[in-house]
Amino acid sequence: MNQITVFVAFGAGLLSFLSPCVLPLIPGYLSFISGREASELRDGTRRAGVFFRTLFFVFGFSVVFVGLGLVFSGSGMLFAGRATRWITMAAGLIIVLFGLNMLFDFIKILNREARAHVISKPAGAIGAFTVGMAFGAGWTPCIGPILASILLVAARSGTTAEAVLLLAVYSFGLAVPFLLAGLFFERLSPLMAWFKQRGRQVRMASGILLVALGLAMSLGRLTALNAVFPRWGVALNAFLARDPTGATIAGVLFWVFVAAAIAAVPLIRKNRFATCWRIALLGVLSIIIAMEALGIVSIVKIAAGWLLFQGV
Repeated sequence: MNQITVFVAFGAGLLSFLSPCVLPLIPGYLSFISGREASELRDGTRRAGVFFRTLFFVFGFSVVFVGLGLVFSGSGMLFAGRATRWITMAAGLIIVLFGLNMLFDFIKILNREARAHVISKPAGAIGAFTVGMAFGAGWTPCIGPILASILLVAARSGTTAEAVLLLAVYSFGLAVPFLLAGLFFERLSPLMAWFKQRGRQVRMASGILLVALGLAMSLGRLTALNAVFPRWGVALNAFLARDPTGATIAGVLFWVFVAAAIAAVPLIRKNRFATCWRIALLGVLSIIIAMEALGIVSIVKIAAGWLLFQGV
């Protein structure tokens, strides 16, 4: 699995969460699956229970998405031989069309919504899992084109394992903010409100992502783009071998920059709980900086190894 498509899948999942079809409904989803009132979500009570139900909710839609990846990977195997290039080009052009529609909204049929609705509140973790499956088994104007595009890439990925990985990464990109919202809803509410006010920009970013992915796929450039990562990895390894002291200094400066950013720009509003977490995180970063300076760990070496990793 090339790393470009893995990044795209994760980013697509994150954009799906931030889309106008999902983000405004997050309080309703969390309240529905957890059985808690909106006021309880806002004041942070019953945090563990909300997170537990949210965990099963994301398991539910992840099972559906990965299952769709299995189905589409099987369909891709039907198009073997000389027609493969034409099928890939057609799939890429369809993805471009989805992206252009998200930008300009000219295919009205894609704006229709089709999803399974659960009327009664779910009972326990199994109920939350069922609601998650219902969430995944549907079409919305924001998520549908993104998910369909990822499925088309999965169909052309080559193997079932790669298709499953791609859909799992997409699910992960959608699941992480869901889980964070379930655990820290009252702290993330201002940030979610900020994104809600910029729903059009999020939709445009999604459209641009799909157009870029579709063009790269139809022109056969995904593999070429993927070659960028190994080149960077080789360059970092060469830098580490040529100038280990410089690599150590670069690593220390990197961690100092991260620590300074955390100290100067808190990501969540100031309160006692947030301050304790920031102090603890800065303490951990101080230990990492010391280990980097002593040569026990090396962020340059870690980054080079990661860039050279080419998947399963």
